Amino acid sequence: INVSFVGLGNMGLQMALNLAAPKGEAVDDSLPPMHFTVYDLQESNVSKFMEQHATTTTTTTAAKLSVASTLSSVGESSPDFVVTSLPTCEASEAVVGDIVANFPASIPNNNETNDDHNSNSKTNKCIFIDTSTISPNISKKLHQLVTTSATFSPHNQHQHQQHHDYVDAPVSGGVKGATDATLTFMVGCSSPTTFTAIQPLLRRMGKSVIPCGEAGSGSAVKLCNNAALAAQMVGICEAMNLGDALGVDPTVLAGAMNISTAKCWSSEVNNPHPTAARELGSGASADGYEGGFGTALMLKDLNLAVDAGEEEGLALPVAGLSRDLYRMADLHGYGRRDFGVMLEFLKGVK
Repeated sequence: INVSFVGLGNMGLQMALNLAAPKGEAVDDSLPPMHFTVYDLQESNVSKFMEQHATTTTTTTAAKLSVASTLSSVGESSPDFVVTSLPTCEASEAVVGDIVANFPASIPNNNETNDDHNSNSKTNKCIFIDTSTISPNISKKLHQLVTTSATFSPHNQHQHQQHHDYVDAPVSGGVKGATDATLTFMVGCSSPTTFTAIQPLLRRMGKSVIPCGEAGSGSAVKLCNNAALAAQMVGICEAMNLGDALGVDPTVLAGAMNISTAKCWSSEVNNPHPTAARELGSGASADGYEGGFGTALMLKDLNLAVDAGEEEGLALPVAGLSRDLYRMADLHGYGRRDFGVMLEFLKGVK
């Protein structure tokens, strides 16, 4: 199969590595041999992928690898699957639109080419798997765009057009989950056939695949999750700061919280206090808040969540307050650091 992956940021890089060369239990033998193409606007991200792929590849699991020079070439290569991991709604619209616009009108018959890249038994149907966190309305718009495009299929007995498909499949689990292939995928998909077809790919990158409903529902579930996560993180930051002020050892406080009612992902997996994170062996704060889920990205998700609430006439006061806090943190220069850096922002650390 021909699989393209677009977007090699903190999350996308690790997801792409696992998809191209799965680890241990993540290997799914039901997938046929894969030709794997990567693309990112930043050449440094592509170089990082190639370097890390070379160190993790085994001859039994590795895909045949190539690098796309342009987005247009991704569409021209007639992929069976396109996986995207992008930072904004605008990026998802631009990337999906460019690829769809460059799909060939038809694919040469297998007998007309000796290129292994194109000579699989594909149906000429491409499935987009968009793991980006974007607006549910944008997900629905992209679903409409993709499903109304088609490619002529000479391999089909009746030689008719094969319509493509798009699923919104945002993820939860952070960079650690992406690295360990333990992500949760929240999938908005209108077709049971498509949902079945994407399972082997998602299982290489994650542990849980949740069918959320029709197109856009995966994005909706993810916004709800991140609205709760932001408030959760702010609460843990305040508690850890209070513990410091009262002279409590942060490792003791974190340990107590993690066997008590305050236990949550922000306290146990991504604790915002550097000392606690180092003791727990997990969390971006242990590395200066580098490499995690950026504050600017959390702000983007909160904007989407609050906007969705306003469109539905729903009051979201806590999500709104979280958004304001993350907006201020972003304005104070914390945007590129993990969103647990809220701990330092609330303390006034510069």
